[in-house]
Amino acid sequence: MSRNIFGPTQPNEGSTARDHLANERTYLAWHRTGISVAALGVAVAKFAPHRGGHAVAAGLILIGAGLLVSAYGTARYRVISRQIESGEFAPATFAAVVTSSVVTVLALLAVVVLI
Repeated sequence: MSRNIFGPTQPNEGSTARDHLANERTYLAWHRTGISVAALGVAVAKFAPHRGGHAVAAGLILIGAGLLVSAYGTARYRVISRQIESGEFAPATFAAVVTSSVVTVLALLAVVVLI
């Protein structure tokens, strides 16, 4: 096993490389979604007409939701990476449902605050 600036390299046996690349694509999708939600929060806070403090509060809620999505994606990426290396897999049904539910509730709360 050799090292490079990104960490140790792994032998490309079976589907290991493909699994790691799929995990990385999924991580990037979570991160992209988090950035999009946070950017929406910035846009709401900055450009919601005549809403003042309500727009800022809604924007901050959306920014928090975006950060939560990115944090979950990062944690999940690390867990799956370790599972791939150990040859095990445990679906994250509970954690994914909780994260998605919390983000949905936060988004609805932001809409209520904005109205």
